[in-house]
Amino acid sequence: MLQCIRCHETFTGFSEVEPNIDSFGMHFMCPECGRRNNLRTVGHDGDTVLIEQCGPAIIPTPVVDR
Repeated sequence: MLQCIRCHETFTGFSEVEPNIDSFGMHFMCPECGRRNNLRTVGHDGDTVLIEQCGPAIIPTPVVDR
């Protein structure tokens, strides 16, 4: 699962977002807010490159009723 680091929208995989490579590295663009989210290579499985999302940890903020 992938999650946008800005709007926290979740995506089940690369059927919903498309990985891209440019001079800054590998990433996907969030279709909801347009934020660039970094990806990294973690290995190979035959001819398939395995990638995962990287970046700051996303810690949900609890909602407190006052």
